[in-house]
Amino acid sequence: MNNEFAKDISRGLAFNNIGELAPGTTGRRYEPSGGTTKHNDRIHRESKYADSSKNLPFSFRKPPKSSGRLAYVSCNNCGYITQATTNTVGMICKECGKFSSVQEVFDV
Repeated sequence: MNNEFAKDISRGLAFNNIGELAPGTTGRRYEPSGGTTKHNDRIHRESKYADSSKNLPFSFRKPPKSSGRLAYVSCNNCGYITQATTNTVGMICKECGKFSSVQEVFDV
């Protein structure tokens, strides 16, 4: 563990008036040694190395964008109609709160 990090934690725990702060009123909770730019570069370098040379069952990437066409589907439990992709075969219905298979509705 980094000595600076340990000192910051002990100072934070020794502070008696612990309250909730508004977002943006303080800086980063932990400033890495060498700065945030070097820290981010190291993370990117290590993840690129892991992607290229290790056989991991996952990858570091952005989630895919929705590429499917939207269609209207209805819940088989209560008949609630909503939009979903054409590949959707089941969903948790917002109306009845249960998982249900769905069928495409052509007349809306």
